[in-house]
Amino acid sequence: MPLTPRVVADPTPLTPHALIRARQRGIDLEVLDCLLRHGRREHDHRGAEIVTFDRAALDEVARREPRATWRKAVEASTLYAVLGPDGCVITTGHRWRRVIRDRSLASLRPGRSRRPRGLPFVTQSGFPA
Repeated sequence: MPLTPRVVADPTPLTPHALIRARQRGIDLEVLDCLLRHGRREHDHRGAEIVTFDRAALDEVARREPRATWRKAVEASTLYAVLGPDGCVITTGHRWRRVIRDRSLASLRPGRSRRPRGLPFVTQSGFPA
């Protein structure tokens, strides 16, 4: 009986750009697959979805995956993936800044503050700064 190669369908295909970026950034495809299965998904309100590891996702990986995979996931806890509307991975990378989940806070947005414009800033002594 001849041996036939077993073809496994990739559940989340990568674009050529995502594959190039994963290679450039040294991202293990096993960890990327783990991220896509267990990571936290959030919409970016531009049609894409961002998948990241958070504490709950790493706990899920610890429960369901082998120890070696869990260690790789913990080492790559800053990993993220951007999924398109069709579910295809657009790009991957590592986060270097904090993820701001609540975008409604005006004070956290760059260039904005809660103080109305046009009012001078007054110090405690009562003199304008």
